[in-house]
Amino acid sequence: MDKISSLVGRYSFRARVFFNGVFCDANAFAEESSAGQLHLVRSGPVIFRREGAPPLRVEVPAMVFYPRGSAHALEIPEGASAKLLCAHICFEDGGANPLARALPECLYLPFSNVRALEHTLELLFAEASCANQGREVILDRLCDVLMIQVLRHEFEHGTLSVGLLAGLADRQLAPALGAIHERPDEPWQLETLAREACMSRARFTEHFRNVVGMPPGEYLTRWRIGLAQDLLRKGMPVKVVSAQAGYTSAPAFTRAFTGLVGVSPRQWLKDVVPATWAGTT
Repeated sequence: MDKISSLVGRYSFRARVFFNGVFCDANAFAEESSAGQLHLVRSGPVIFRREGAPPLRVEVPAMVFYPRGSAHALEIPEGASAKLLCAHICFEDGGANPLARALPECLYLPFSNVRALEHTLELLFAEASCANQGREVILDRLCDVLMIQVLRHEFEHGTLSVGLLAGLADRQLAPALGAIHERPDEPWQLETLAREACMSRARFTEHFRNVVGMPPGEYLTRWRIGLAQDLLRKGMPVKVVSAQAGYTSAPAFTRAFTGLVGVSPRQWLKDVVPATWAGTT
């Protein structure tokens, strides 16, 4: 399986369209850690405002995406109107999702710069313009496809400076990350991961932190716990999950899980999972 497919399969997300039509007013979005906001500008002008960043005026067909749900506002200049399609992108585990963390705070992509999105956008906007049965479901699914294509574009063009996708795009780190992803149950040590990257231990540690944004040990723990969460959702018992996630015992796994997530695996299944996905179906 290729790198992007592997990541999306592990760290999933769902799109839900909440606006489609002519917009001629203003709207503000509060910070929302559980979902990002995707704005597809079919025609402008639209002015996007976010605290600490200069205003972004969009006059050409483009995508503006806030993957971690940053507070922002949209406004239309007086006397003008715009055509928008907007969706919530609900990342599993919210802003802690590695895919959400890998993207910038705000991603702006004029459609003319990303020809690979052309056919998906044509289908998306054609479906948005009709009133056929099942339109809402199709729009949501097409937004899913669009987001995967955006991730692929960012990965292939090397525009990610820090994060998981940047690590996978790094020639030296990619083998080590791939080994962790493919064999999380192995008893990985810093020395063995450094050998996968053909680097010294010190150089590997420094380079990993600079590119991925965290130490190798923390990344390994996060990947293992992410895998464990996926297996727990599927109904596997804690003892089996702990072994598949690379822990020597269920108590060791529970300590690591609780230290990262803040609650025990069983409590997380009981309370956190339903809350995370509430309203996303």
